[in-house]
Amino acid sequence: MATRPAHHTNQSMRFCRSWLFAVWGLLCAPLLAQAQSYDPAPVDHASVLPAPSAYAAPPTVVRGPCDPDYWIVSTRGAKDQVEAGQAYDYQVYRFDGPNPGRGSSMNELLASLQPGVPVCFMAHGSFVTWDSMLTDSSYTYRWLRNAAPCQPVHVIFYTWASDDVDCCIPHLRVNKLGRRASLNGFYLADLVTKVSANHPVCLIGHSHGTRMVASALHSMGGGAVEGRVLIHGPQPARRIRVVLAAAAIDHDWLNPDKRYGLALCQAEAVINLRNHADLPLLLYPLRRPISGKALAISGVTRRDRATLGDGNQKIIDYSVTDLVGIGHIWSHYYNQPHIADAIRHYVYFDECPQPTAYSH
Repeated sequence: MATRPAHHTNQSMRFCRSWLFAVWGLLCAPLLAQAQSYDPAPVDHASVLPAPSAYAAPPTVVRGPCDPDYWIVSTRGAKDQVEAGQAYDYQVYRFDGPNPGRGSSMNELLASLQPGVPVCFMAHGSFVTWDSMLTDSSYTYRWLRNAAPCQPVHVIFYTWASDDVDCCIPHLRVNKLGRRASLNGFYLADLVTKVSANHPVCLIGHSHGTRMVASALHSMGGGAVEGRVLIHGPQPARRIRVVLAAAAIDHDWLNPDKRYGLALCQAEAVINLRNHADLPLLLYPLRRPISGKALAISGVTRRDRATLGDGNQKIIDYSVTDLVGIGHIWSHYYNQPHIADAIRHYVYFDECPQPTAYSH
C-alpha cells in the first residue's frame, strides 16, 4: 500500500486542525457574544420591570435612573403567534417623566406622537433578556438624545423572544432565532404602518435585529419572507432611514432578487456600520454551507454595488472597527458618542450633511 508523503500528511493535519477550531468557534460564538464584558454606569435593577408574562398584568410604576421619554413594544409573550403568523395585541410600556415603566396601550402610544416629529424604532438582536433589554433601552435613549438634545424625536424599542429557544446546540439556536427575527419583521412592519405617514421613520437594527429590519422593509415592499407576505399588502412609499449595526445578514441579501431584495425600495438612506473585526460575525459563514460573509464584516462589496442599481446610491458603509474592535454586543455601540454622531441625521432627519463613508 502506498503511503502519503510526510508533507502532505502535515498539510492534512493542519487543515483538519483549522476546521476543528472553526467548528469550535461556531459553537461558542453565541456564548462569546454574550460574554463580552462592558462597564456602563450602574442601573438600579430593583427599580425596573420584571419580564412580561402572558398571564400576569404588568406592574404599573417603576423608578428609573432618570426621567426618560420612550416606549417599549413587546412580542416576548407571543413566540407561538409569531411562528404561526397570527395577530397579536402588543404589550406596550411607557417610560415617561416621573413615572416611567407603566403599562400602556397602542392607542396611547399613537396618540402621544407629535405631528411631523421623527419616530425611531430600535430592534435588538438575539440572546437579549428582558432585564438586559431594559438596561440597553435606557442607555440607548440617552445615547441618541445626547447626539441632538435640542431636536425632537420619538423612540420606540421593539423587543421579542430572543432568548427562549428549546435547543441545546448553539449554532442551531442561532439559526432558529434568525428565522424568528425574520418573522418578527412582519410585526415591526405592522407597527410602522400604524404610524401616520407625516412622521419620518428611522429603523435601527442590531445583529439579528438587522434581519428584522430588512424583513420589515422587504415585506412592506410586497416581498415574501419565509413564504409569507404582509397581510396589508405593499405599502406606499414614505420617508424611512435605516441604521444597521453588527448586521447579521448575508452581504448580498439586499440585492435585487435576493432574500430582502425589495428592502432598499422602501428606504431613502441606509448606513451600514461596518466592523471587520466583529468576532462572532467572523464565524458567520460557518452557520450553513456556501454562506456569504456578514454585511457587517464585508460591507457592500463591489459586486453587490454593481447589481444594486438605484439602490447603490442609498446605502453607505461607515467603519466603526476602530471604535468597537472585536465587540459585538449592543453596549459596545451605545458607549461610543462618535457612533451616535455618525447616525444622528438618520435618526433626526435634520437634513445636515451625512457622514462621509469610509472603511478600513
